[in-house]
Amino acid sequence: MISGTLKGLALSAAIGLATLTSAAYAQDVAGKKIGIAAREITNDYNRDIIAGAEKALKAAGAEVVVTDGGADPRKHNENIESLINSGVAGIVVQLGDAQQLAPVVAKATAAGIPVVTTSIGSKTEGVLADVGGDDALMSAIVSRALLSSIDYKGDVYVFWVPGAPILETRKRILQAMVADYPQVKLHEVPTEHSAARVQAQMEDILTANPEPGSVAAVWGAYDLLVSGAVEAVRRNDRNEIKIASIDGDRVGFQMLLDEESPFVATVVQDVPRIGSLAAEVLLKGIAGEKEFASTLFTDAWLATHANGVASAEKRWGAGIWDEMFIPRADVEERWEQNGELIVVHPILP
Repeated sequence: MISGTLKGLALSAAIGLATLTSAAYAQDVAGKKIGIAAREITNDYNRDIIAGAEKALKAAGAEVVVTDGGADPRKHNENIESLINSGVAGIVVQLGDAQQLAPVVAKATAAGIPVVTTSIGSKTEGVLADVGGDDALMSAIVSRALLSSIDYKGDVYVFWVPGAPILETRKRILQAMVADYPQVKLHEVPTEHSAARVQAQMEDILTANPEPGSVAAVWGAYDLLVSGAVEAVRRNDRNEIKIASIDGDRVGFQMLLDEESPFVATVVQDVPRIGSLAAEVLLKGIAGEKEFASTLFTDAWLATHANGVASAEKRWGAGIWDEMFIPRADVEERWEQNGELIVVHPILP
């Protein structure tokens, strides 16, 4: 009871702080235009960062303009330049590469327009801060869960998109962990931001490895990407293969909580908070503040079959079952809910 009360108080305090932050800087942005430049808007992760930032900025009285680069880095940069040329008061950038963004950030800085990035994985020169999940920490958590599920033995196929900074970081942590387990063999499968492409690649892998046990596990850089591998595994009746990834999207929970699912874990991020925290930093920057930590992180937790109900409701609220068309009672009957939900957060000095 005491623990629950403290958690409630902490949540109320966090909500109150975000509201106070928006109100405190309302005079600085009231009626002004602020841009949110998304590299792409394809999944819950993208949409919820935008929603979190948009809500905080509108609460401060700003007019919000959202651009979509359609997963094209060049178009992404062009959109940011267009926002700069339109005279926005500030910009939140979602996804990208620090080197690729540096020239347009420099233009924004020269024009006196503060910029905050989200989910770049490092600070781009000239921005106030980069806000996101701690990708190294999240990868360590999900990689530990997946390796444990196969008792640190067997062939593991690794799906990621080369050149995507945070995905490269996630893969690099997996590689470092596997170095301690000589009975695990990683097979890198470079792919595209396409579940259909991953499904086709996984079909080829299963065809080449028809014997049960010849593929121990699949590691995916994020939920939507690896959903194609889950589909291929299920279609080929190879549910002995364990699969895990990162983000905690709705599709991740649908895979996790489905009957006889080979998907065993996902690291869930507090994605809306990435957006709202980025907005709070930007509002402070517009007001003239300059001192921020280079990188700021939000909460994360591991969702498994054993804590899936609590994990889903923490991320999405009690209405998630209607949204996913999955009865909560069915999940509780399917998977015993005896696992603890542990929230992690990097501690910064």
